[in-house]
Amino acid sequence: MESPVPYGADSIDSNPLLADGSDFPCKQREDVYKVTKNNVMPIGQPQTLSFIGQATHGGGSCQISLTTDKQPTKDSVWKVIESIEGGCPSTAPGNLGDDPNGRGTGTFQFAIPSTVPTGDYTLAWTWFNKIGNREMYMNCAPVTVTGASGKTKRKAHGQRHSHAPSVSKRASAMSSLPNMFVANIGNGCSTAESGTTLAIPEQNLGTNVQHVGSDQLVPPVGNCGGTQAASSPNKEVVPPSEPQAPVASPAESPAPQAPAPSPTSSAQPQAPSAPASVPDSPSAAVAPAPAAPVPAGLQSGACTTPGKSVCQSDGMGIGTCDQQGRVIFAPAPQGTKCDPQLGVLVQANASGRLLKA
Repeated sequence: MESPVPYGADSIDSNPLLADGSDFPCKQREDVYKVTKNNVMPIGQPQTLSFIGQATHGGGSCQISLTTDKQPTKDSVWKVIESIEGGCPSTAPGNLGDDPNGRGTGTFQFAIPSTVPTGDYTLAWTWFNKIGNREMYMNCAPVTVTGASGKTKRKAHGQRHSHAPSVSKRASAMSSLPNMFVANIGNGCSTAESGTTLAIPEQNLGTNVQHVGSDQLVPPVGNCGGTQAASSPNKEVVPPSEPQAPVASPAESPAPQAPAPSPTSSAQPQAPSAPASVPDSPSAAVAPAPAAPVPAGLQSGACTTPGKSVCQSDGMGIGTCDQQGRVIFAPAPQGTKCDPQLGVLVQANASGRLLKA
């Protein structure tokens, strides 16, 4: 995610959340909530969602959500303010390219609804890719919501002297917003097989919905009721504290750009392993989960570096080394091959040779 500017822009990577959910939310890591730039968003004013990177996995579906927690945890309550079904972050049938700093993804407009009280929030962009392993991507950003401008107020309320609802009433209305959809992180809910575009469940969709492209939408599978990990549906939202006036820093250097789309292709989750917590005693240790069976028709192999992308020997497949030292190769889309030096899919000519810039 390029805009809004995410937390920890100098430490974030473009990989999905870990399949066991251990880095949910916001890709937990050192300095995960370091503020690179605070994003000020007046209620009702158009905002831009944009990205850096070209591994767009055929698009998918996305959501924009808010929590009042400045340092969200697994118990945080996320409320959806915008859903994008299909074509997010791109309508390209595969990856746009292999440049992690490249351009070409779509940009999307959204606005803070009038039901949200002014104050400080954490905004989340979540993405469920169309092609590749069943993954969940998540970037988070600091946001200060301010009151609507006079022009926006007049447009929203139809007359010049209308007043916005009180903070308490808006907090109550925000509580009624749907919970963020969560899947593919060990919570019993998964998006459908590779090649399908997620139909966000009705209870998580909300009223601000964009439909992009012409993909047929497919609902998730498994136990997806509510989907908000560790929080109950429609939990009351506590109004945030009023924001302090933002202080401009003329010497502020540009924020490092943090790509959201993965630089690799359709394979297993690309995120490096998060450090496991040390148990208090040997009896508290948790045995590693058994390796999942290899899906029919796919090949597997041995690997040495968990989280690293691995190419099939003939370049016709790509996968990610898992914690058990095994990689399952997903077939490379037509017209592409896996570059063993980059560990990503690139375009190939008719003879199968790689095309590089």
